[in-house]
Amino acid sequence: MFPSDNLNKFDLENWKSELESSILESNTLCIAIFKKDGELIFANNAIKVLFRDLEPADSLLNPTFEKLSKNVCPYCNVYKGYITFGNYSSINSSIMASVYRKDDSILIIGGVDSEQLMQQNLMMHNLNREIGNLQRQLIKEKRVLEETLVKLNSTVKELNEANATKDKFFSIIAHDLKNPFTTIIGFTEYLQSNLRTMEPAEVEEIVEMMNTSGNTTFKLLEDLLLWSRSQLGKITYTPTRTNLSEIWSEVSESLLVQAEKKNISIRFSDTNSSELFCDKNMVKTIMRNLVSNAIKFSYRDSTIEINTSLNNNFSEIRISDTGVGIDPEIIESLWIIGSHHSTSGTESEQGSGLGLVICKEFTQANGGKIWVESEKGKGSDFIFTLPLYNLT
Repeated sequence: MFPSDNLNKFDLENWKSELESSILESNTLCIAIFKKDGELIFANNAIKVLFRDLEPADSLLNPTFEKLSKNVCPYCNVYKGYITFGNYSSINSSIMASVYRKDDSILIIGGVDSEQLMQQNLMMHNLNREIGNLQRQLIKEKRVLEETLVKLNSTVKELNEANATKDKFFSIIAHDLKNPFTTIIGFTEYLQSNLRTMEPAEVEEIVEMMNTSGNTTFKLLEDLLLWSRSQLGKITYTPTRTNLSEIWSEVSESLLVQAEKKNISIRFSDTNSSELFCDKNMVKTIMRNLVSNAIKFSYRDSTIEINTSLNNNFSEIRISDTGVGIDPEIIESLWIIGSHHSTSGTESEQGSGLGLVICKEFTQANGGKIWVESEKGKGSDFIFTLPLYNLT
């Protein structure tokens, strides 16, 4: 038996003021008294919140105050159930209530039903869970979009580079290949028409110029084919244990012949004699291009030096000349295909500009870096790094 079962009239009278105060001031128990015509006689704070800014009687949506007031019972409980407050254009609220009729007044008393509260809490829990899932999904989709954007930007960059590569390729074919052949054809036509009347010295001079033009064209074709193979991925990176002295001995013969024509000395020094771990064929191509480039832009009777030094786990190879040097404005563009046409050497030697691009690609394929230090009129240092052979 609960204690309230023993509550007598005296106990209620004893606590009447406190009970009345608590009920009337309650924020959970809603109390309102209306006249039959809809005039509000009394409303506690809890139910005033439900009225909002509407006329109290008009705020009852379902059932309406008019429907409740039409009950002809002079004294009875005219309704029990949910009452919805608000209007059709705003958020509505419902409470579990009882409606009583006594003479010409109507009492509405009610509050939040515990079962209703549990259902609302469950709905809020499910809603929060759905919002959480939605937020996680949005974060995931945002990450996917960001990754897609990065890939798209990378693709656009690759497309721009490919377009520049294509333009450069056709420019080389249209200009750099066409001109030497035009020269050779012009010389052969001249010889064909005038050979019988020409002096031997004149013939020798034209043949020498034809030979130079032919060698230039052949070197250009070699560069084009090598670069094309690298772009198609047909040149594979195959590292082996080697050293720079061994590589230099295999490429130096043709370079020394080229240098001798301008009376240029080449001094090679590998004091460290460090063992490298690199693709030997790629490094030979790098050495040929850089030293050939140094010869091209060096003055007659000068010296080119090739030196090595150690830098952490890399060997740093430096090829130095005292030639024409490079404008600071174009240094960065040296490594980008399509950014410029090659310049003539100190004795009008020609080239395609592909050599440095190939050097950069092959250096990076070996895990190294390449750069240039130069001062206009004082020469250039081309430096690249290669990984050392690690015994461990």
